Amino acid sequence: MGYLGRRIGLSQDNGDSNPGAAGGAVGGGLLDLFAHGYFERQGDLYNAPGIPIPPGPQGLTATGGVISDYVDGSGVYRSHVFTSSGSLNVTALSGSLSNNVDYLVVAGGGGGGHAGGGGGGAGGLRTASGISVSVSSYAVVVGGGGAGGIGAPQPASLIARDGTVSSVAFSSPISSTGGGGGGKGGNSSGPFLGRPGGSGGGHGMNANNTSAPTGVSGQGNNGGVAPSSGSTGAGGGGGASQVGESGSSSPTDNAGNGGNGSASVYAYGPLNPVTYAGGGGGGTNIVGEHGTGGTGGGGDGATGPAAPVASGSSGIDGTGGGGGGAWYSPNSDPGGNGGSGVVVVRYQIGSTAVTKATGGAISFYGDKTIHTFTNSGTFQTLGNWGSSKTVTYVLVGGGGGSGGFIHGGAGGAGGYRTGTVSIPGPSTQTVTVGAGGQSADIRGVTGGAGGWSGFGPVKVGSGGGGASHPGAGAGSGQASPAGSDGGSGGGGQNGAPAGGGSGPYGKNGGSFGSPPAFGGGGGGGAGESGQNGHSEGGGNGGNGVQVPTIFQDPAAAPSGAAPTPAPQRGGGLGTPGPGGSYYLAGGGGGTTNYPNTAYGNGGAGGGAPGGNNPPSPTTGVQDYILSISGTTNTGGGAGGHDARPADPGPRGGMGGSGIVLIAYDTV
Repeated sequence: MGYLGRRIGLSQDNGDSNPGAAGGAVGGGLLDLFAHGYFERQGDLYNAPGIPIPPGPQGLTATGGVISDYVDGSGVYRSHVFTSSGSLNVTALSGSLSNNVDYLVVAGGGGGGHAGGGGGGAGGLRTASGISVSVSSYAVVVGGGGAGGIGAPQPASLIARDGTVSSVAFSSPISSTGGGGGGKGGNSSGPFLGRPGGSGGGHGMNANNTSAPTGVSGQGNNGGVAPSSGSTGAGGGGGASQVGESGSSSPTDNAGNGGNGSASVYAYGPLNPVTYAGGGGGGTNIVGEHGTGGTGGGGDGATGPAAPVASGSSGIDGTGGGGGGAWYSPNSDPGGNGGSGVVVVRYQIGSTAVTKATGGAISFYGDKTIHTFTNSGTFQTLGNWGSSKTVTYVLVGGGGGSGGFIHGGAGGAGGYRTGTVSIPGPSTQTVTVGAGGQSADIRGVTGGAGGWSGFGPVKVGSGGGGASHPGAGAGSGQASPAGSDGGSGGGGQNGAPAGGGSGPYGKNGGSFGSPPAFGGGGGGGAGESGQNGHSEGGGNGGNGVQVPTIFQDPAAAPSGAAPTPAPQRGGGLGTPGPGGSYYLAGGGGGTTNYPNTAYGNGGAGGGAPGGNNPPSPTTGVQDYILSISGTTNTGGGAGGHDARPADPGPRGGMGGSGIVLIAYDTV
């Protein structure tokens, strides 16, 4: 239950495939979809028969929402994150650990006002611990954000709306109040005053009122005021931890900032805290500065009359942030909508005894502790690590970008390296995660190589960039500072040779096909070379490599042999279906270079398919499909792209960023 790619809490086999997430960063600043998918737990990970567990007693069992496991202190916790309404279904109680839960309930944020309007107040935020549950189904309601205000020529009744309530129906129901809407600005007919709510909305500019819109005690704070009837900025919406800032009077006329929200570890643990319920910034006057949104999803106020900044920014969904106010014009430029709320329930499901190391996202599978780094950081062993411990690692460098238009070649996969290394304790090891290579948007320029990845003394290089048309050859896999450890070569195109793999950690890219209907070569993968282009289209990218079994969590992705036929190539570690199967470092697919020919498929392990130029079924004109980037945190190569010189904007795809996995014995 609750694979992250299925946002509504259905199983990974039956859910809607549209993530619909904010930022990601799920959750602004959180691990991305790929990383969460890999560590997702469907069903009863720790209680499933035959799966070894961390030492110690085990907790209750429940389903619903997006499920995440993490370490907090010496405990292993499971959280259920609801970004839409549903139910928490407790199916079994613990015989040894507590059957109490902790909760975070954030209501929807208020909308920002128009015409120099006040910022929307953040949704009310409540947390508590030690709530007893039984085997039962508990309804969860996630409040929506309030709509931003709209002025003339629309009806005057379209004022900013309040956010709506979020709740959990425990035996004593818990609810949080929606954020108050921001007031209208003084260049429109009233009401100018922000409204009370979980946190209060800010007053509109020129409101001439010093009585602050109130927040609910224990849930939020007051909104900012606009103390003058002359030229004055709008007030910011209140946030969970701070009042909204008041607007200032002439000569500055600055709008108030939204109040900051509050951080919580309940959703994803102390390594990935999330800040919720920031207030929206106030809208600007003609000359004043706009208000910025508070931390925790608050939307910024509009910066001025030039489109598209005349409208306030919306609060971030899933945070309860308030919407930003619009600028002073009485026209129909709207205030920002409030962000929807969130409900998080967590409980302890086990014990790690004592944590042995920190760094990255920590999870458990079998008898191993696994650290996953999707960004660069540090791996720090603690006092109980011992004099040394052997760890197993997987390093993947960044994939190569596609070559310059038109008919750019595919990117090669980042280098793949696995092995063991002895790590002393206590000590700190630097972890580097390579970025994906840049696309080349200029004719005759080879795509950029990715960045190298490393763990302490062990390093691996990156994937080579794709060839360009005309002239330049494909890039070879790039080595790290450690030496000849580069990744796979990029694919060739239209007379350009393929790139060579560098060292033992990547394969060669494919060559171009035979004129006149020649397709681009596929980028090399860590497990096999890219296929050559041919008269029927682009070559497939080379498949990547399957990670060691200790990283193959069966709740995260199906196992299986390397996929070979289209369309079952591509995918990546943690991706459902045959293309996932725990593969990393797939090469990008080559592009077509002639009407009615096919693009190459990406290699298993995050390689992107190539672009294509088929005729439109309605107009008969060729629709040039641009390149696709390699999958994030797989080291997958970008697909070759097929674009006309006149096509605007970036023509090529970027390589997928790399990843570092580290595993060691839990006990």
